[in-house]
Amino acid sequence: MAFSMRWEGRAVSAVARVGLEEGLFQAAEVLLAQSNALVPIEEGTLQNSGTAEVRDGKGRVGYNTPYALRQHEDLTLRHPNGRTAKYLEKPLNQFGPQLEAIAGAAITRRLRQ
Repeated sequence: MAFSMRWEGRAVSAVARVGLEEGLFQAAEVLLAQSNALVPIEEGTLQNSGTAEVRDGKGRVGYNTPYALRQHEDLTLRHPNGRTAKYLEKPLNQFGPQLEAIAGAAITRRLRQ
């Protein structure tokens, strides 16, 4: 019995990259949702400025207000109702393996199509 195989490495890599971008975006959206549960709220401006995106092959989550960095880093600030500083860092540390799994699953789905 004989058979032949042709490797399409470039095509496989291109499909995997699409899956990676999809997975990174999905993971970033999950991280943003987890972060929004902790972000300090006074008027909602900080929370509403949150974004999730994929740029340059990296998932990015951030908040865009002049005070976002201080609210994240200043542990002396007090926030009611379970809101806290380190509102991005805490969920990233807590859910890191799940976020990686989300990205990996998206790559696998693309490769199986």
